[in-house]
Amino acid sequence: MAMLLSPARLVRKMFLPFYSKERGPPMIRQQVAGTRGRRFYKLVACNQRDPQNGKHMEVLGSYAPKAKSNVKEIRLRFSRVKFWLGVGADFNAGTRQLLALSGLIPTPPPLFGRRTKGHYDELQEVMAMRQEAHEAAVKEYHKHAGAKGVHVR
Repeated sequence: MAMLLSPARLVRKMFLPFYSKERGPPMIRQQVAGTRGRRFYKLVACNQRDPQNGKHMEVLGSYAPKAKSNVKEIRLRFSRVKFWLGVGADFNAGTRQLLALSGLIPTPPPLFGRRTKGHYDELQEVMAMRQEAHEAAVKEYHKHAGAKGVHVR
């Protein structure tokens, strides 16, 4: 019986669960977790009609916005996120921003309206300056990486 199945049929069977008629197309979504004061979000691959904080197919990473230190901690399994993007998974605006911050997709343009009217070019310049400052800080940090007993803060 196994000899009768062609390789193309096996591949098609493998991708069928992602597009079920009952549960909808695949999505990359954030699930809320953690306590009230210390929220973090799990990035999961799920179907569109799955419960928001319930059933999912795979955990792709996490995002923890640290309110006290103003740091965004993003942990992703890049190969799996790329796989789901390749399969055609959709995502909402918040997840799009996270994937753009991690460099997996291009940064989306800002929403149109009064607050962004004519400021997109200025925003790009500011982001470029921030990136240069960040790279300089990382370079300065790694300059002292080999020295013993030196810790740069």
